[in-house]
Amino acid sequence: MKTEEIVKWFVLFIIAVKFAYSIAYYGNLILTSISDDFAKDFKKYQSTLSHWKHITEFIFVLCMSILLIYHFYPDHGTIQRPILVDKETRLLFLLYGFILIFTAKWTIFFDEQTLFIKFIDKFK
Repeated sequence: MKTEEIVKWFVLFIIAVKFAYSIAYYGNLILTSISDDFAKDFKKYQSTLSHWKHITEFIFVLCMSILLIYHFYPDHGTIQRPILVDKETRLLFLLYGFILIFTAKWTIFFDEQTLFIKFIDKFK
């Protein structure tokens, strides 16, 4: 598979993650705004939607950081860039991608109660 095709699929994945974030965000917004009498049965889903909102936001930030690092990596020898920027700007975008990765909320995945930790514990 060519690199350009992988990038296209990666961008489609980012769009799908953003769509899932929008569903979780607006679902959480609707559940917080409805009255308590009507929402007793639906309040249990509010924490789940809030959790998925945070997870999809984290995945989106991580994917966008990877995309920034890929597009602005200075030593892409043969890859044609559609964006024409100078060397300093390319370096700033590259560093911004790394900063986004390092400052992301990694505790979302490495908390004791998440599904990721439960999945890892099954293999111990």
